Amino acid sequence: FSDTKMSTAKVATKNACLSVNQVKEICKLFNMDEEKLTFAKYSYDRCVDKANYYQVSEVFSFSSTTDEFNSFLEQ
Repeated sequence: FSDTKMSTAKVATKNACLSVNQVKEICKLFNMDEEKLTFAKYSYDRCVDKANYYQVSEVFSFSSTTDEFNSFLEQ
C-alpha cells in the first residue's frame, strides 16, 4: 500500500544523509508521480549533494510533475 510505503520510507530516512542516487532509487519504489514527488520534497533537506538534486526529476513520468519539482527547487 502506498501509505505504508511512504511512512516506512520517511521513518527509514528520518535521520539519514542521502545521496541523489539513493533518493532516486527510493522514489522508484512508488507507483505514482505524486508519491515520488512527495518523497523527493521530503528528502531534499536530507540530501548531501543538493547541487545535483535536479537529477531526481528523472524518476517522474509526467512533465507536469517535473515542472512542479523544478519549481520546488527554485524556491
